[in-house]
Amino acid sequence: MKPAPEKSRTSIVGIVALAAAAVTLLFLIVVPKWDAPWDPIESREWGWRGIAMNTFTSERTRTDPLNLIPPEIPAFEPSGQPASAVYQNLQVLGGLDSARFDHLMASITEWVAPEQGCGYCHDLTEGFASDAIYTKQVARTMLQMVRDINSNSRHVGQTGVTCYTCHRGQNIPSKVWLRGAEPKPPMGGIVGMPPPWNRTAENMRDFFPRRPFEDYLLDDKTITGAQARAVSGEVADLSKLEDIYILMMQMSDGMGVNCTFCHNSRAFADWSQSTPARINAWYGIRMVQRLNNDYLVGLQDIFPANKLGPLGDVAKVDCATCHNGMSRPLGGAPMAAGYEALHATGISRDAIVRETAYETRNARMAEIQAPPPDPAGLVQGESDGE
Repeated sequence: MKPAPEKSRTSIVGIVALAAAAVTLLFLIVVPKWDAPWDPIESREWGWRGIAMNTFTSERTRTDPLNLIPPEIPAFEPSGQPASAVYQNLQVLGGLDSARFDHLMASITEWVAPEQGCGYCHDLTEGFASDAIYTKQVARTMLQMVRDINSNSRHVGQTGVTCYTCHRGQNIPSKVWLRGAEPKPPMGGIVGMPPPWNRTAENMRDFFPRRPFEDYLLDDKTITGAQARAVSGEVADLSKLEDIYILMMQMSDGMGVNCTFCHNSRAFADWSQSTPARINAWYGIRMVQRLNNDYLVGLQDIFPANKLGPLGDVAKVDCATCHNGMSRPLGGAPMAAGYEALHATGISRDAIVRETAYETRNARMAEIQAPPPDPAGLVQGESDGE
């Protein structure tokens, strides 16, 4: 009886190579793009050493063309006459110098509709004064919104925003959200995403449901109870904790930071142990609430049906809309510098004046109440916001 012939070394190598290729192909098919291990992550330590106060930015975010500052259009020489003397139907910037008005319009075109040009908002047949195209009505409201932010928002401060801060040369900002239909039972929550989420989700925004955005960035639900209480014996509402977690993960992903950018991870709820960035984030959440409710939701009847979401709602904003994966939008560039018309106080008769800061004009939001630290360090105080 002859012994069975041994497989050649070449055959074994071929089988191993084939198996490796199959595993690699399976990996590329199953693993979403946002899990790609070849995307280098840069970590910058900005707190005390040894406490993991780091900011993480991916190479993909740093080199994203949408995060590059656009070339600036040189300012026009003032004409000496108001825009209202040259153009008709100016409801917002009639008091602005006509040359400055032209400069702003040219800039807005590059910020929002560089390919379509003036015709994206204006009916070039009926004339610039016509409101026939819905995008002109939307643009007017957005202009009022930008001026309100620059004049009254503590979150934005002196940096300022322009149309480009959100749009980045696109008609619709790349990071917006719409109401989503709830998955049918037993699906729901983080684990129960409707299939095939693991193949269709390309980023953090696709992975998580939209309910937390609806609760905290549209409705005015209070963000509290995000940390368990070991002494009081209170039982946390797990669905609420999950929603808060999802909101925080979306904020973290949208700004390219981790939890310790705002919080001390040993005591998430304690304001006295949090970083100053948490105060600014508190203002940011309220600013987003006001933008969605005061400006965007009101545009729902203006948009045509094919521009609305599956449930008939208008696109809304969140942290990622402006930040796009960076802790400061566009690296903190003062985008509104040189555009005095984008600050409502720059034109007295068009000024938008609020008695309190933009994010705190509701009576119950008049000031931040940071709870005192618990002496025993066991019970964390609740706070209104993150």
